[in-house]
Amino acid sequence: MRALCWSRLFCCGLLTLPAVAQGYNFNVGGGPGFPLSQTNKFANTSYNLVVGGGPNLWDHVKLDGEFMFQGLPVTQGVIKETGLSEVKGRLYSLTGNLIIGTSKGSKSAYVIGGGGWYRRTLEAKKTVLQAGSSCSSDWAWWNVECVNGIFPTDITVGSRTVSAGGFNVGLGVAFGMGESGTPSFYTEIRYHRSFTQSVETVVLPLTFGIRW
Repeated sequence: MRALCWSRLFCCGLLTLPAVAQGYNFNVGGGPGFPLSQTNKFANTSYNLVVGGGPNLWDHVKLDGEFMFQGLPVTQGVIKETGLSEVKGRLYSLTGNLIIGTSKGSKSAYVIGGGGWYRRTLEAKKTVLQAGSSCSSDWAWWNVECVNGIFPTDITVGSRTVSAGGFNVGLGVAFGMGESGTPSFYTEIRYHRSFTQSVETVVLPLTFGIRW
């Protein structure tokens, strides 16, 4: 009975959301992205691109569904250690976020945070690793585990993908570009952590863009 009541309340909330929402918001932006924590050992600084949008619940409360792309160029040290060539790394994410802000004139500040799904891909020239040969801890970036310092089985390295849930939190400021305050130019810094297997993926993108 309790589960049924909660289900009904949830459905009612979804039905009334369009009535509560006061229009919609959209954003597009990009900028540098910085690897942190363990990720900094394997990847260099690159760039990020974001696009998102969602309903405005109240004057200073918004929902934002967002897609993010973050480059993860593999460091030369890891490339030399593993002996791979033509290496590329990327991070994709789909997140649902809550934006809470305050405004004063044409200026506004806000906090943003939420969670979602992250997908890390690595591409390298096809290489076969022989069972019994030595391997280093750097192979954890490819989600390849060593056993007592050797490869336990034959492993083919080419395109490898790992996905996991994660969260993000950040701060931003926006400056109105019109009399109504929209569209606005915004700058935002956000911490993203994905609980990917072997090595968690942590990045700090600094984004510049337009909101309307």
